[in-house]
Amino acid sequence: MKKTNTRDLTLMAVLTALSVVLAYIHVPTPTGYLTLLDVGIYFTAYYLGSKSRAIVGGLSGFLIDLLLGYPQYMFHSLIAHGAQGFFAG
Repeated sequence: MKKTNTRDLTLMAVLTALSVVLAYIHVPTPTGYLTLLDVGIYFTAYYLGSKSRAIVGGLSGFLIDLLLGYPQYMFHSLIAHGAQGFFAG
């Protein structure tokens, strides 16, 4: 198993922040909103390993719901976007 080093942790933090910023570019729909969060998750899936993809996907989904005012969906997004990141690559 590959050991996570400082470079990987820093890259995961930057990609999580990028995904959260991309989520602020959103299109309102009748059932909620559509964001560019998936772009950040799929870029991470292309660039990093499965554990890192799951962490970035889960944390960015969690933080987006917290910051955009949907706290009731935070844990759902943590699981859903974490799984999306894990299986994307």
